[in-house]
Amino acid sequence: MFADLGSLLKLNLSGNIFSTLSAGLFTHLVALRVLHFSTDALFCDCQLKWLLLWARSNAVKIGNDTACMFPARLRGLELRGLREHQLQCDGPLELPLFQLIPTQRQLVFRGDRLPLQCTASYLDPSVELRWLHDGRAVTTLEDGGVYVEETLLHDCCLLTRYSRRGGAKDAG
Repeated sequence: MFADLGSLLKLNLSGNIFSTLSAGLFTHLVALRVLHFSTDALFCDCQLKWLLLWARSNAVKIGNDTACMFPARLRGLELRGLREHQLQCDGPLELPLFQLIPTQRQLVFRGDRLPLQCTASYLDPSVELRWLHDGRAVTTLEDGGVYVEETLLHDCCLLTRYSRRGGAKDAG
């Protein structure tokens, strides 16, 4: 990715949406001295150990604005101040992103369209997201106006439920 930027001294990736950085990503940046990558989703686990080792061995300063968001025990800590043993992958599963839209209960009348959207970060194939109603999985029911769509967007899973049932419907 950075193959032709060997004389780059400073790199600021802040504001981009990512939770980790692939090992060896900055290998070709041999002159790099300052690296910033502040993001709202930085996951400080064993997959970032390489970065601390690389930064120390190449005299690269990681910006103090680069702080961990996950796991919760490291939230708010500057990555540059951590030690390798703190970056572990054996803790409980934490979702870097989970969002449900709308966030409040809704009142729906006959003929109204109410899209419900659930977004969660992709973790691995064993993670499943399902819509439940009264403890049962919701599936597409075209006659009832319920459509469940699953979409994979980059490293995200987006599930949408449309409800168009007769009468007032309280969803939330």
